[in-house]
Amino acid sequence: MKLHHHVLIIIVIIILIFSLYGVGYGAVPFLLAALYLGFLSVKEFQRFKKSRRW
Repeated sequence: MKLHHHVLIIIVIIILIFSLYGVGYGAVPFLLAALYLGFLSVKEFQRFKKSRRW
């Protein structure tokens, strides 16, 4: 993914935090952020694993 995709996703998560926190659903954006960061970690690990010669 390109840098602007990451920035857009982070901005959407921040907007969701502010809009849903007062309603009582503040945990939902944090869950989405955790899933997003987990996805990025797995992709980076796979890319790192492919670049190294085992």
